[in-house]
Amino acid sequence: MSSPEIDRRDVGQDSVFVIPVGPECRYQFVVDTIESMRYFAPKARIIVVDDSLRDMGSDLSKAYPITVVPTRVHGSYGNLYLNLSDGFLEALSQPFRVLLRLDTDALVAGSDFEAKALHRFDSDPGLGSLGSFRIGYNHIGIRDRTWAKRRLQTSVLSSLVARPRRSLAIIKLVLRARRHGYRLGDGIMGGAAVYRYEAVVALRDANLLGRGDLADTGLQEDYIFGLALYSMGFRLDEFGDRYDDQPMGVNWNGLPASPEELMTRGKSLIHSTKWFEDLDEEEIRRRFRFART
Repeated sequence: MSSPEIDRRDVGQDSVFVIPVGPECRYQFVVDTIESMRYFAPKARIIVVDDSLRDMGSDLSKAYPITVVPTRVHGSYGNLYLNLSDGFLEALSQPFRVLLRLDTDALVAGSDFEAKALHRFDSDPGLGSLGSFRIGYNHIGIRDRTWAKRRLQTSVLSSLVARPRRSLAIIKLVLRARRHGYRLGDGIMGGAAVYRYEAVVALRDANLLGRGDLADTGLQEDYIFGLALYSMGFRLDEFGDRYDDQPMGVNWNGLPASPEELMTRGKSLIHSTKWFEDLDEEEIRRRFRFART
């Protein structure tokens, strides 16, 4: 069954984008990502978390109506979790129903993502986040949780003596999450993830945004958010693969399929634009830009 026609001019009124910008990001690529958001979701708010180390957010804010959140720390893993937490808190300063956390090597390529996210969230109050969870785009194997599982175990055990209170707090969080179906290492791939409003509010109210002990686990930010969401009783789920009509066409490193195939299959949230076979990022972005303009 085909999806109902969407008036692109109305898309984004329930959405907010949160985009972390790092020091290796190329300005023109960040601009292209923002342009894709503004084209397909013209009513959405855009929040840039600026860790560029060269004030890129200031330059972007002169060209686009965005909100720039300066970072308190620099880097990835736990530091990115802390910075994104500030971005999420800024998002909560105004009403929204869907929060889209996208990397700068992601693109918006259609207007159906908001309605489909709202449909999933409205149909299941227990869903906290959607994205690439346990099954990859092509169903080739299951996303591996081994590294995150071992990292969490090692982090907690190694600090039991030096920081027992901190380790016990993490253990308590894990046990609470396990009661809601959490498996060690669960998380939505961070390059493109969708959060429901109530889940972000719950994280804020439970003091699970910007917590130093979570940042110190050594986990990447997407695994930290996965643990935090499950501990609050929310679940994670898939939001698109090659065989369905859900919006995501994403892969951890490089595109999961050609730009043409992704567009033909109606995928509207795309990651990663860095490469596909013999195509570089500039050419990949050119093809998506040509299609939308």
